[in-house]
Amino acid sequence: MKTVALAGIAAATLLSMPALAIQQQNSSRPATTRASVQAMVQTQFAKVDANGDGFVVRGEGDAFREAHRAERQAHRAERRAERFARVDANGDGSISRAEFDAPRADRGDRAERRADRRERRAERRERRMERRAHRMVRFGAKRFERMDADRDGRVSLAEATALRLQRFDRIDTDKDGTITREERRAARQARRG
Repeated sequence: MKTVALAGIAAATLLSMPALAIQQQNSSRPATTRASVQAMVQTQFAKVDANGDGFVVRGEGDAFREAHRAERQAHRAERRAERFARVDANGDGSISRAEFDAPRADRGDRAERRADRRERRAERRERRMERRAHRMVRFGAKRFERMDADRDGRVSLAEATALRLQRFDRIDTDKDGTITREERRAARQARRG
């Protein structure tokens, strides 16, 4: 009887381990703080402010957006070429039926594939953070008009930061200076509803 009870406890513990690991992984992600938002806006603003005069005009915003779009397209093309090269074993520029049907084991060592996946995940995470930072200071027509509080046709760092911090304050429901995952999820659902 004791053996059955211990086996049941062990099974329950093993079944709960993945959930605990996921919960710990999610809780280890840093919450967004007010200071981090200000730093991201400042960094992004410096990238957009091409002439370094402390103001962004529509032309600078448009040029930055186009450059960012071209960079993303180049990156996508590079990834497609890498994927093609992995499958094209003989490097002749075309994929034969045999190459297409070849098992993954023939495409490299398992440890090597895992390392490649880890690297790609890290790159995706980095790109996600870059996109998030880019969204901090978008200079589209409507956003530009909202940021330009004094209507002088240019946006200062203070104006860009103020707009972003207004959004931060709206999402930070408990007003503790950090946005948690739950607050972000609630804000997303409120926008959808």
